[in-house]
Amino acid sequence: MTPTEHPKPAQPRPSGRRVLRGANFTVYTLVVLAIVVLCNWFVNRNDHHLDLTPNHSFSLSPQSLKILRGLKEPVTIYVFNNASGFQSERDLMNLYSSASHAVSVKYIDPDRDPGLARQFGVRSEGDVYVTEGRRHLKASAATEEGITNALIRMLKGQKVIYFVEGHGERNTDGLGREGYSQFKQALDNEDSAVKTLTLVQNLKIPADCSILAIAGPKTDYLPPEIAAIKKYLDGGGRLWVFLDPGVNLPNLDGLLKNYGVTVNNDLVIDENPVSQIFGTSPTMPIIISYGDNPIVQALSRRMTLFPLSRSFQVASNAPPGVTLDSLCNTSQASFGVANFNTNMREVSYRPGVDTKGPLVVAAAGQLTGTGSGQGGRFVVVGTSLVAANAYLGFQSNRDLVLNMAEWLTSNEGLISIRPKPSLFQHLNLTTAQMGGFLIRVMLIPVCIVIIGIVVWWSRR
Repeated sequence: MTPTEHPKPAQPRPSGRRVLRGANFTVYTLVVLAIVVLCNWFVNRNDHHLDLTPNHSFSLSPQSLKILRGLKEPVTIYVFNNASGFQSERDLMNLYSSASHAVSVKYIDPDRDPGLARQFGVRSEGDVYVTEGRRHLKASAATEEGITNALIRMLKGQKVIYFVEGHGERNTDGLGREGYSQFKQALDNEDSAVKTLTLVQNLKIPADCSILAIAGPKTDYLPPEIAAIKKYLDGGGRLWVFLDPGVNLPNLDGLLKNYGVTVNNDLVIDENPVSQIFGTSPTMPIIISYGDNPIVQALSRRMTLFPLSRSFQVASNAPPGVTLDSLCNTSQASFGVANFNTNMREVSYRPGVDTKGPLVVAAAGQLTGTGSGQGGRFVVVGTSLVAANAYLGFQSNRDLVLNMAEWLTSNEGLISIRPKPSLFQHLNLTTAQMGGFLIRVMLIPVCIVIIGIVVWWSRR
């Protein structure tokens, strides 16, 4: 090698540390990918979610879950909509398919499959149909209530409820505070056909009557009418009676007494402090104590309201062939004002005259069937206002009366807590509160970001 020649520098070789670092990176990457794959596999196999909304808007109600778990045949839910509309309905439909392996969901674009849409009778985008075998029913709406009620109609069929007229009973079409229009709609949503019956005209209960309802009569029934009701009940019929305080009904009261339920001529006063939370008066007892009947088992730790109610005495030794249950009981702080009439303006507890609580304000009875027929059933409630428009939406009133209808028709499997309406939450702020909101939520964070950028730039 001559003096002018320089040795070539040796080619750098990867160090052992660099190789180890690369190997560690590869291993960590593979581990992270494996964790992601396992998490996705676990989520797909166990589709659970956490619903933190106050009204559980993204969870199925206990009633829907009970029905889905009881499915024995495959059910398909058809959603007819365009591609963009499917996304808004997919979350709800996934809840149904996840709750039961018997449920499958199919999304159909009526423009791309007009033959199937014509077969189902689709009239507009967004229609939902529930099918089982060759039968299909349209849901009243693409909501949980609409789909669950379609399932109920598919499984149980329609029941017919006759409300007796002619004695000043509640108007099932009444839109006022004391009307029954919302109650009628709630029954219709659960596939009950609500009809009216003027019993005195022919003294005969229609053959298709699933429940005979008497809601808040103002005058007593005639002996022939009582005889027709008794014959219907003894023959396996179902009787639903809503009474009111201060109304003298000796014939109807005598009918109920024959089955072990004595109607007290009183007005229930409940001075339970719980009522103060809702601003109700002592004449509107809030019920939190229930019996063991299936009607009220699902209402544990829930509240119902009984405005202007009378009470009952349920016989401890029921008549032969009759089983009795107390459904709703007032608190220890309640009492019944004896011999109440609507002309009384002030009421207070009178020792030795009035009855101390707890008092029974709703009761149920079941008659032993003869032969292969089912025995009759009846439910009596101390106030007809419990189902009136003004009070049906209070807490669990709606669930209570609809559970009564299911029990009366021997559909105990449908007794539960029903879907709740969507809860809309609003934030109302005054001008001063709005100013504080902007400072805390927007101005302060922006200042912190600006200070961080300045510090970073100065250190850079």
